[in-house]
Amino acid sequence: MENSRYLSVGALTRYLKYKFDQDPYLTRVFLKGELSNVKRHTSGHIFFAIKDEQSVVRAIMFSRNAGSLKFNPEEGQSVLIEGRVSIFESSGQYQVYVEKMEMDGIGMLFEKLEQDKKQLAEKGYFDVQHKKTLPRYPRTITIISSETGAAVRDMITTLSRRYPLVSVTVINTLMQGPRSRQAVVENLEYADRLGNDIIILARGGGSIEDLWTFNEKDVALKIFDMKTPVITGIGHETDTTLVDFIADVRAATPTAAAEMAVPDQQDIFERLRQFENYASRRVAQKLDSSRSRLDALGSYYKLRNPDLLYDQQAERLANLKDILDDRMHHAIKDSHYRLSVLKESVRYNTPGPEIKRSAGTLMERKGQLDRAMRVRTGDSRKSLARVIESLNSLSPTNVLLRGYSFTTHQGVIVKDAHQLELGDEVQSTFADGSIVSKVTEVNHDGRN
Repeated sequence: MENSRYLSVGALTRYLKYKFDQDPYLTRVFLKGELSNVKRHTSGHIFFAIKDEQSVVRAIMFSRNAGSLKFNPEEGQSVLIEGRVSIFESSGQYQVYVEKMEMDGIGMLFEKLEQDKKQLAEKGYFDVQHKKTLPRYPRTITIISSETGAAVRDMITTLSRRYPLVSVTVINTLMQGPRSRQAVVENLEYADRLGNDIIILARGGGSIEDLWTFNEKDVALKIFDMKTPVITGIGHETDTTLVDFIADVRAATPTAAAEMAVPDQQDIFERLRQFENYASRRVAQKLDSSRSRLDALGSYYKLRNPDLLYDQQAERLANLKDILDDRMHHAIKDSHYRLSVLKESVRYNTPGPEIKRSAGTLMERKGQLDRAMRVRTGDSRKSLARVIESLNSLSPTNVLLRGYSFTTHQGVIVKDAHQLELGDEVQSTFADGSIVSKVTEVNHDGRN
């Protein structure tokens, strides 16, 4: 056997890779599918598989291309990819080298829905505290739906069967299509102004595209701002839209929404029958108890002879009167005794004698003070007279009257000849006048 006829696995793989790389149908491929087994490498490369109902193909998107993605690839997302097909030599498997990737239309809708749902949840729009309570027995209900749909007929039938007393208003509304979002918002505003007890927003089942109006954020926010409680019944039981999270009550189907809006008249009748039976039993029990009590009272010996009741009460009243009189007598006597004690205490402690004694002492002290003042005044007069006499003896006027005089020069009394010089004018003052003279001679100790 000649070995030259056989290829190595590597040679075959390289040949196939060469064929793949040269094939114009494989150098540019466009695929649509669902992401699976998504893994992001630390280098920034993204490894994943893209699949549909029949097949799975491995794929890789290098970091140079992954950096331009406008979304975060996740498991289950529907995507559109553009790239080339080649063989990875180490494993011998073919795979798609993705250059561009974007979400498929439905996938983009789901991505937007998840973003809106997360945003509203973080802001507390889904919290239970914001949910309004449904009235137990509503009088009026507004249904916002399409009149042509079977859902409206089912809801009206259900409401009429369960609670015929309720009045139903149907607002015909476009429930899918480009203009449905605005139509639903406007009719929600209109229904809220009607002042009805409950609003039901409902439509039958359909594809995700048909139900997408109820995934719009502005529709959900309009429901949040409404004053009237809102029940949503959108699609089938497995369908959950954004408005279901924010509505006051979410029903699985339109018919279930109608059932949740009103009580069942059969249940009401059953409760009424139970109340009637209970009331009848209670009344019968009360009557039996009252009859038994009446019979017991009627057979009571005191009721057969009412004087016994009167006699006992009259005797009791007399005893109470005696007790009251006795207590009043003792109270008055005790008060008189306390009053006499207080009078004696006041009389004993009266300040009259002390006032008389103090008045006598005061008069005695006053006489002593008067005598002392007279003596002191006489002594003071004598001392004053002596002082006046001394002052008079020393008065310059008296000295002048005895023939003396005093001389001044420029207003200063001249006490020594040394104060004057020849030619100075001096003034001599006498008892009855003064003279002015000029110094013509100055003698010092007998010397000129």
